[in-house]
Amino acid sequence: MRSLPLAFLDACHSFNGYLKLLVYAARNANSLRLRPVRTVFNRQVYFTAIEALKTTALLALLCGALVATQITALTGNNSELVVNILAWTIVRELGPLVTAIIIIARSSAAIASELALMRIHGEIQSIGFMGIPHNSYLLVPRIFGVALSVAALNIYFQVIAIGGGLFVSSIFQHISFWEHLNKFFDIIRLLDFFLSLIKGVLYGVVISASACYHGMNVSHSITEVPKATTRAVTHGILAIFLFDAIFAYVNFLVY
Repeated sequence: MRSLPLAFLDACHSFNGYLKLLVYAARNANSLRLRPVRTVFNRQVYFTAIEALKTTALLALLCGALVATQITALTGNNSELVVNILAWTIVRELGPLVTAIIIIARSSAAIASELALMRIHGEIQSIGFMGIPHNSYLLVPRIFGVALSVAALNIYFQVIAIGGGLFVSSIFQHISFWEHLNKFFDIIRLLDFFLSLIKGVLYGVVISASACYHGMNVSHSITEVPKATTRAVTHGILAIFLFDAIFAYVNFLVY
């Protein structure tokens, strides 16, 4: 088992790799105008966002209903409190966090293993024959594709979770759904949705950077593939919880 100092040094080295990768992606964002790169981008968005719609919708309904049910059971027919807590938990926390976890479970391991296998089999070298730098072709569309997907799924999750939670609460409290919805819009602020969107984009960038970095940095051995996928998933989860804690602390200072 590795000591804490070695684990810390490894985490710092990985973080430095993420930053370099993100800087490269930002500087070469214009490569998305190339048709082959744009094709990879579209496929990444389809796999990460479109194919995750059903899973995200189901989890959103369950989260919204669970939050509304538990609050009603604890506080009784206090509709204003239910709407307040539902807005706080879904918009500020559960929406970005659960969406990020879904993407990590679905896409992080897939991206890391795909890139690792391409590197081991020598496919990355052949991409140069297309006249496109392999990093621009492999990394840029995945980073932007995952970031866009997490942001979009975050909004999708929130709409379904809040709608489901308000609907369940209206049934238990015998209050009109539209009355609940009006209270929600009176409480929530545009800034809350904007900060939630920023969190979604940030989480998507972190997830994709972790997956791409660990997938590209494998030795030429097939046994390195599961190690790369494990590191990508583990580091992605740790990173989003770390950033979530930072956001919570900043939110505490602001409010």
